[in-house]
Amino acid sequence: MSHPSSIGAGIRHKVYDAATALVAGTISVFSPGRAAMYRHHRRMYRTYAAGELTGPNQNFRPRPRSADADIRRGLKNIIGRCRDQAQNNPYISGSIKRIVNNAVRRGIRPQFQFRDAGDRLDSRANRAWERLFMRWSRYADLTGHDSYWALQRLVLSHMWFDGEVLIHRAWDDSIPGVPPLRLELLERDHLATMVDGRLESGNIARGGIEYDEATGRPVAYHLYPYHPGDTMITMAMAPVRIPAADIIHVYDRQRISQTIGVPWIVAIVMEAYDLEDYRAYERIGAKLAAAFGLFVKTNYPELAGPGIGIRPGEDVSFEDLPDYIEPGRIQALPPGTDVTVASHNRPGNQYEPYVKESRRAQSVGAGISYESYANDYTDASYSSTRSGALEERLSYGGMQFFLDEKLNDRVCAWFVEAAWLAGLNPSPMPGYRFDPNPYLEAVTHQDPGWSWVDPLKDGRASQLRVQEVLSTRRREAAAQGYDWDELLDEAMDEERRLTPLLRLRRQNQDLEDSNATTA
Repeated sequence: MSHPSSIGAGIRHKVYDAATALVAGTISVFSPGRAAMYRHHRRMYRTYAAGELTGPNQNFRPRPRSADADIRRGLKNIIGRCRDQAQNNPYISGSIKRIVNNAVRRGIRPQFQFRDAGDRLDSRANRAWERLFMRWSRYADLTGHDSYWALQRLVLSHMWFDGEVLIHRAWDDSIPGVPPLRLELLERDHLATMVDGRLESGNIARGGIEYDEATGRPVAYHLYPYHPGDTMITMAMAPVRIPAADIIHVYDRQRISQTIGVPWIVAIVMEAYDLEDYRAYERIGAKLAAAFGLFVKTNYPELAGPGIGIRPGEDVSFEDLPDYIEPGRIQALPPGTDVTVASHNRPGNQYEPYVKESRRAQSVGAGISYESYANDYTDASYSSTRSGALEERLSYGGMQFFLDEKLNDRVCAWFVEAAWLAGLNPSPMPGYRFDPNPYLEAVTHQDPGWSWVDPLKDGRASQLRVQEVLSTRRREAAAQGYDWDELLDEAMDEERRLTPLLRLRRQNQDLEDSNATTA
């Protein structure tokens, strides 16, 4: 039977088509081309089902607000729920760790691209800068707790359940020979959101971030010196204004009107919570059902009181029945009673399909395959697993690009600037004082790569790409997560060390051949 709303929609469409035909016919008398265009646009207008304001979806009317307005409406709930699930939901927590391990692993390392006077890559200078960065990376964290590689992992993790991270540039010259740059990571809670609206300076503030009204660029950040949610902080705090040049605001802008970050798991957090809630209730129901093993039934309920037998003189009454049945026990029952074994169907036949479908939806939101998200490979084939793994690598590559652009490029620029100011630059930097940008921008990044799925076939394909100049050895090495220059240096060093051994082997072989000839 058709739904009344669908019948009404069909009638409206017929009336709409009839009116369109009538008006188009009138227009065609004077201009057939205009009539055809009129019918086309009317037909296009009708095809947008999302614009219908009647029918079963008539209450689905979200308002088109700016991105910031949508985010701020429920920001506290969003952040609280996402953090809770990242901490307590094993699938959310596990997927974040899996993603971070694949995208960052042991760190995304910089590769400096300084050039000499002939505009060729200065390999010696670049190696010196990279060695200096590797040493500095041990002391990058202002607190001294993490290396720079661990900070990369921390930033990416926060993107999933917080949506943004603030990095404050600090200074510490207590370690000789190391650039004094230090990084202070701050959670989004440090933003003084009460600083909002037009300021005395004429700038516009949005949730603690001060913007230049003409360009829309951040001018300063108003930050609390301590986390306002810390239970040890009981005093009122005044925010500190920090210039934007000393802050890296890491977030993913998904809409043009967006100035603050959104947790990357926001689209699946309620699905994940509801599923875990459902599973918890199923566990409770199964426990309650399992608590009842047997039921004793009788046709004489009025005689089932304590100490009352079914007939006078009987020895067994309902009061004598045990609460628990021991193994091997022979139990007499009052006459007229029957024993029924309790049975239950929890969680039921629909439990596994529902849980699987819910986790599949969550894996889509997380950007990884269902098998990886649920750690379930029971129905996976080799081809489907390989296809899913290759698709996941594209997602990991996107996250690596995000970190390189939003974090690593900025930090490397700070590093070069700090090294120059401290006089620790390992190579000459002519012209830096007048135009530092060529030096601050001269860096790429070596992202972690992935091993070949089929080493023999993939190796031949890699060799063919290099031969046909469709790739280079450097790029092929980078795809595996290796620095080609380091590999070349190591190979040359091995050859130099092997030369005496090879010479000795040849001498021994010649001696054996000579003895054999003499004999």
